[in-house]
Amino acid sequence: MLRCSSLLTFALALLFSSCGSYQPTETYPPTDPDFVSPNQLSEELLQGLKDGEDVSALVTDLADLNPKLLAAALDTREKQLSFWVNTYNAMVQHLLTEDPSLFDNRGDFFSTPAFTVAGKTMSPNEMEHGIIRGGENRFGLGFIPQIFSNKFERTFAIDGGDSRVHFALNCGAADCPPVEIYEPETFQDQINERVTKYLAKHSEIKEVDGEKTIYLTPLFSWFRGDFKDRGGIADYLVEYGVLTEEQKDINREFKDYDWTLKTGIWAED
Repeated sequence: MLRCSSLLTFALALLFSSCGSYQPTETYPPTDPDFVSPNQLSEELLQGLKDGEDVSALVTDLADLNPKLLAAALDTREKQLSFWVNTYNAMVQHLLTEDPSLFDNRGDFFSTPAFTVAGKTMSPNEMEHGIIRGGENRFGLGFIPQIFSNKFERTFAIDGGDSRVHFALNCGAADCPPVEIYEPETFQDQINERVTKYLAKHSEIKEVDGEKTIYLTPLFSWFRGDFKDRGGIADYLVEYGVLTEEQKDINREFKDYDWTLKTGIWAED
């Protein structure tokens, strides 16, 4: 009995020793005059991709970031969201520009770790669901969190997520939102504008036999639980000017998603 108890204690100690998160470095920002903040690095990486430049050095700089320094740098929600949305979009643009054939098997593309941030090589799925959505199960429609997470995800997962990111993340397909280069100081205005413009373009009300139906992007269906952060889908559509308060109970249908590969969709307006 004592032996079993000791083994259990050891197992629990081992389990909890692997838990926790990276503690932010106490000396931030570094005194190095050439230091570039992680947010600025993510912005420069996207700008380089947009301009068609060789970004290999920036990709390496992103991979070589110290996770403790990154944790210290991302000290506001706007910095977290800006950095991770920029980095996700940079990852997708970089990988698919380098090798468009990766998109031939989308399941493999989204689930294969192929891009490194602060020493952690991640897949698009891991970055989107484990970090940007705050640790949501990718199959849970926004209602079921991940059961297990690794140390990196526990450190950087954005608490509670933010449903607006669904209109900011570009996964390389024709119907994806355009890529904006987000800055922490202007993040709120930028992303609200992106949501408004995407929904205006991808929402349509039709009337058949006197009954109105709104046709929406399937993003609302795939991640329906995420939109509870702004009162649910109906309130979301009212907030962003797609529906009036009186139209909240209108029938909803979801369009098909155009998965045709299309990189280089940049926000120009």
